[in-house]
Amino acid sequence: MHEFARRIIKPGKATLARSALRWVVRRYFQLRWAFAPTYRSPTDEELAQIERDLVANGIHCQDFAVDAAEFRRFKETAGFQHVYHGGKVGGVFNEKNLEHFVAWKLIGLERLQAAPYLDIAACASPWARLLRERGIEAFAIDLELPEPQAHLTYYRQEDATRTSFEDASIGGASLQCAYEMFVGNHDIALVHELSRIMKPGGRVVISPLYTHTHPCYYQTPDYFGRSLGDTGATGYIRRDCWGVAASRKYSVDTLQRRVWDTAIAVGLTPSLLVLRNKKEIGSDIYLHFILLLDKPDHAIH
Repeated sequence: MHEFARRIIKPGKATLARSALRWVVRRYFQLRWAFAPTYRSPTDEELAQIERDLVANGIHCQDFAVDAAEFRRFKETAGFQHVYHGGKVGGVFNEKNLEHFVAWKLIGLERLQAAPYLDIAACASPWARLLRERGIEAFAIDLELPEPQAHLTYYRQEDATRTSFEDASIGGASLQCAYEMFVGNHDIALVHELSRIMKPGGRVVISPLYTHTHPCYYQTPDYFGRSLGDTGATGYIRRDCWGVAASRKYSVDTLQRRVWDTAIAVGLTPSLLVLRNKKEIGSDIYLHFILLLDKPDHAIH
């Protein structure tokens, strides 16, 4: 029943019958979980406390600022269509451009030094295609590849934790608002796979890296109630969107144990950046933590 309902909720041809059935299904889920605990993002004060706790645990938070004028030029030339994430009226268009700009800058894609580049959990993003148009050897992978990218050979339907890329073959990689969706132990498995496929000197950028005051996750109404979060994590519902099985938010301890220590153990060097000038970029920006995973030039295996 639930799998059928989720297929109905997914975007599709907007026939009158499908739209009516979709409304009924969504209303059913909304009513079923009317009293479930609702997710909220950490406040600025809580984020500041998380930073202090990270430092206390030995994880240094480095200041990072975006040049607003440079970011504005990037948005004008990057090529993201007005339909990407709903365009300028979608509420997150500025944020999504920023996440890609951060990867562009921190990997050094503008200098063509990180090719080949891999966009992980790309879904329908045109990013790899746009980079190819700039002469950058870019690939994209996801468990599902919707049109219009699915027919392109450099878009591949793959599990990011078990890719077909050869050892030490990727110069740079990034995840934009995607790492939190790696349910179960797939977040750990991805770190292992990144260590395998990254070239010495290569870099992975994960933005945002989502954290909270306690280990938790949210699910949309169509998935709520399924045990897909980490053991011991608090489950919440998010009511303003659909199709999210589980979106993980690390506590300081779970971040250190699941990601930070794992990265070090497999030969990667983790570092954490904090975006300090969000308000200068826009009132709609929520990017805060950025995780970098660098593979040393002389990695020890």
